[in-house]
Amino acid sequence: MLPVRGAFFIFAIVKGAQTLFSQLLSSSPEDTPARTPGRSRTLIARRDERLVYRHYYYLRLCKKRYDQILQVLSEEFDLSAYTIIERLQLEENFRLLKQLTAQQPGLTALRRRYPWMVWK
Repeated sequence: MLPVRGAFFIFAIVKGAQTLFSQLLSSSPEDTPARTPGRSRTLIARRDERLVYRHYYYLRLCKKRYDQILQVLSEEFDLSAYTIIERLQLEENFRLLKQLTAQQPGLTALRRRYPWMVWK
């Protein structure tokens, strides 16, 4: 008798979940925006911007060597050194790096822009 109750209980939970799930879905597919598969371009762009700012910080303010910068950035962003180099060479990221080098923002400006990051 006990397994039957357990099976009924599981069915009741699943049935309730289906009802909840179907209520969350819209009735017409036109209401839902189309999603592209893969990673969000917006999130990648935001990550790349932080990567450029950190690269500038380690290069200009901390005066680290290039190999040290790649190692630290690799640990911070969970990216390989090759991927970091590739991302920094993209046109928009390279343009931002040149702009930062020309403007030479200090620690205060970097802390204001990304307050959750450690800037010593």
